[in-house]
Amino acid sequence: MNITPDIPQLDPMRLQVRKHALLNEISSKPSRRWWRFAVPATALVAAVAVTLVLWTPTNQDASAAWTAEPRAPGDLAPVLAECGKTLDQHDAERGVEGRPVWPAPREVSATDQRGSMTMVLFTDPRSDLLCWGTPNGVGTGGRGGAEEREPLGDRLFADFTVRIGMTDVYSRNSMKVLTGRVSPKVGKVVIGTEDGLEVTASIGNGWIVTWWPSLGEPKQVKLYDGAGGLLETAPIPVKSR
Repeated sequence: MNITPDIPQLDPMRLQVRKHALLNEISSKPSRRWWRFAVPATALVAAVAVTLVLWTPTNQDASAAWTAEPRAPGDLAPVLAECGKTLDQHDAERGVEGRPVWPAPREVSATDQRGSMTMVLFTDPRSDLLCWGTPNGVGTGGRGGAEEREPLGDRLFADFTVRIGMTDVYSRNSMKVLTGRVSPKVGKVVIGTEDGLEVTASIGNGWIVTWWPSLGEPKQVKLYDGAGGLLETAPIPVKSR
């Protein structure tokens, strides 16, 4: 005779409360290992960490307030202070367990304030690090290398890179983050995506940073001068990390 044991049923309400409590606890702490974005083998781990910071059920939905144009610059001091603490932590951990030995970059090259999210791109001659802040905390992701970047020369843009591409498992909200370098001749950058979005990037010190609420791949870029004249329309030879 077959005997089927009784399996205790878990209370769905208790599970939901416990899940939210755990996510709140995790998302209140900044993402620590910024170099994970540079290593393909750890990309999945990094993406999970980003999801917890940006898209927890208790966090304000950043995509709900998203706009194709960045909003007017606001007070960066709170985000910069929190990002600075995280960078200090990165530097304290460098050289441990195979982690990069170079310090995290500290020069603020570009910022993007859009919806409820503020992004800050820190750079130095051989590395760059993206720090983002939401009402629920900050997170970071970046890369480093042994060689300095190749000069732009006559090119108007280079190194367009998808830094983050993810979908939240709870709300199904998606997002992509793009960074890159542009010539001093460029005064405006508009990214066209495969799903029809036209997104104006934020520019600073020869760098751009932007994001959009979908997984649509960046398809083409329109580059304008400071007076609004079109300089170039080109497909994006985008890289992902």
